[in-house]
Amino acid sequence: MKGTLYGVSVGPGDPGLVTLRAAEVLRACPVIAVPVSGGETPVALEIARQAVPEVAGKELLRLDFPMIRDRAALSQSYDRAAARVMAVLDQGRDVALVNLGDASIYATYSNIQSRVLAAGGYPVVTIPGVPSFCAVAARLEQGLTKPHLPLHIIPGGYPGVEEALDLPGTKILMKAGKEAGRLRAWLADHPKASVSLVKDCGLPGEEVYRDPAKLPERIGYFSTAIIREED
Repeated sequence: MKGTLYGVSVGPGDPGLVTLRAAEVLRACPVIAVPVSGGETPVALEIARQAVPEVAGKELLRLDFPMIRDRAALSQSYDRAAARVMAVLDQGRDVALVNLGDASIYATYSNIQSRVLAAGGYPVVTIPGVPSFCAVAARLEQGLTKPHLPLHIIPGGYPGVEEALDLPGTKILMKAGKEAGRLRAWLADHPKASVSLVKDCGLPGEEVYRDPAKLPERIGYFSTAIIREED
């Protein structure tokens, strides 16, 4: 019998936001898989260790990914990572792949999940979690939606950021660190708009920006902005 791949969402930073179901799976799985870019300990793994101390004694499967945007090269790295995960599953052992925020939102897990499902014969279970933008809204004491208006989720690095920011309703700009300068430029042309941003929400280095005039040109990678037009 083959093992099960679990995509375990660990939330945006605060280990207290790890769900009971996620903690249960982390305790039960003998192998913890974690995406790694560069040499630093992944944030998702640190959150999992704080929420579930037993994780420290588990076998760790590091899935290395290059810090590049070349789609072909990234696809090959996902192929290699999925193959490594399936090799463990073929041994009949379950694997918990930890993910920041929710595993269905701009997560590395989804690229592994699709490949494992395509291979066939492997049980796959996704454990949902708290998305970063929901934690940021709570930190800012702001609602995200208004009646009859949409909510847009925009990834940092999206080529059409300015056009997306002009959409009606509330805009969430994820991984917004490199876009702080563009946000300020956009705000200069939209005097009725507001933006709030939280860096490293729930982590020791958390920073909150409520005044768009004080946004630096560049800020940390794990930053989420909430943008809306004022009534």
